[in-house]
Amino acid sequence: MLNSFIESWQRYLRNSCNLSENTVVSYASDLKQLMLFLEKYNNMQCRIDDFKNLNKVDMRAWFLSRKNAGESSKTISRGLSAVKSFLKFLIKEGQIESSVILSIKSPKIEKTLPRPLNITQINDIMGSIVDIKQTSWLVKRDKALLALIYSAGLRVSEALNLNKETFLSSSEFISVLGKGGKIRMVPIVALVKKLILDYLNACKFNDFEPLFINNRGERLTASAVQKLIKKSRRLLGLSDNVTPHAFRHSCATHLMENTGDLRGIQELLGHSSISSTQIYADVAKKYISEVYDKCHPLSNQNNINMGKYNA
Repeated sequence: MLNSFIESWQRYLRNSCNLSENTVVSYASDLKQLMLFLEKYNNMQCRIDDFKNLNKVDMRAWFLSRKNAGESSKTISRGLSAVKSFLKFLIKEGQIESSVILSIKSPKIEKTLPRPLNITQINDIMGSIVDIKQTSWLVKRDKALLALIYSAGLRVSEALNLNKETFLSSSEFISVLGKGGKIRMVPIVALVKKLILDYLNACKFNDFEPLFINNRGERLTASAVQKLIKKSRRLLGLSDNVTPHAFRHSCATHLMENTGDLRGIQELLGHSSISSTQIYADVAKKYISEVYDKCHPLSNQNNINMGKYNA
């Protein structure tokens, strides 16, 4: 019975709430974690009554277990949102009347700045693909995909959801389906378009719908891209912060450093709120400050005879 409600809830999130598939999957994963925690906590299989009787003590214990497992406040906060969403769904379906959990405030989220890649790191990662993949058209595919994400600031899911016909029928811009079902137009620079065409011409498959496919002719998955970057960063000795999403961060940060056009970058990235884009201005300021401290002669008094600058 509980599983049927969970399946109905996921359909509701997709169809009525218009949440992205990534959010639905993450919410379902969070709920599953809570269920496993309650089963261990209560030493019995989780039932719908456990959600009827769920209290703040249970939730705080779950938060603590996730924190002890090294999960971030942001991840824990998303877990609370998932549970609240499911409880609201149970109320809507008449399974429970109310829940004290809905009054719990989300954990305070530490403000962390995205960690973009520099252009040398991006070039090194692109170059390492040849050492990871043995098949020529797959090398071309991966280079084209990463170049597209970096040049247009796409989310990985947005790039992978593109279809070949959409790309081939476009000129300088391509239509992208973003979060919340919102469509935006993003530019395709000549170099990236050439890389994608080279990949399509080299591909061993002729008839396929997705723009980026795997070696079985099926749409490429996000997990495959994650594995690629994981292999690349190990090969290059890069930190775990180097992820596919870092290419999107890098696009936004580099544009901010060179243009300072917050509104334009907001439109490019598909952010609904300017506050989401503002973080890249903070990253750019931090980068400029670090460069100044490292490179400017006046940042090191040992290198300067300050008497020359005194009035």
